[in-house]
Amino acid sequence: MVVNSTVLIALVILIGATVPSFAEEEPKQTFTCTAKTFNECLMEAPCSAWKRLGPKGYQLSTKIIFRGNPVEGETISGGTMGEMLETKCGKK
Repeated sequence: MVVNSTVLIALVILIGATVPSFAEEEPKQTFTCTAKTFNECLMEAPCSAWKRLGPKGYQLSTKIIFRGNPVEGETISGGTMGEMLETKCGKK
């Protein structure tokens, strides 16, 4: 009987490894900006492109195409950019 439970456990692990996890992140979107400067490009991004890290702290969670180059993961913490994002996307 020990062999049967070992086989069953192995099958459960194998099946679990092949089924996509429900905790996976949703597919990332891409946003192409038309701004002349990089900072303006970041400000053009929709609020859904930013993950709020705290007061005036945001991380870019969407890929932005700026002048043909992909940008992702940019972090803003405080300063003028942080204030602008807080005004645009902060808790209301």
